[in-house]
Amino acid sequence: MTANGSAKARLSKADKVTLDKLEAANVPVAVQKTDDKSYGNGVDGLLGMSFLSRFEVQMAAGAIEVRTRQPKK
Repeated sequence: MTANGSAKARLSKADKVTLDKLEAANVPVAVQKTDDKSYGNGVDGLLGMSFLSRFEVQMAAGAIEVRTRQPKK
């Protein structure tokens, strides 16, 4: 299930997913059959909550910032 409803995909696990300097290991992934226009020019796929939930994510003023979680004091 996605935010837009159900989608067909093969479920797997990525050993490592990186976004710039951020990295997560053993990330569950859903691999869909797509064409070059599925997500837009230069976009290989979408980052889901299985990756993003490992980081601090802030959305404001049309921008999204993803950074390493700070240890709780």
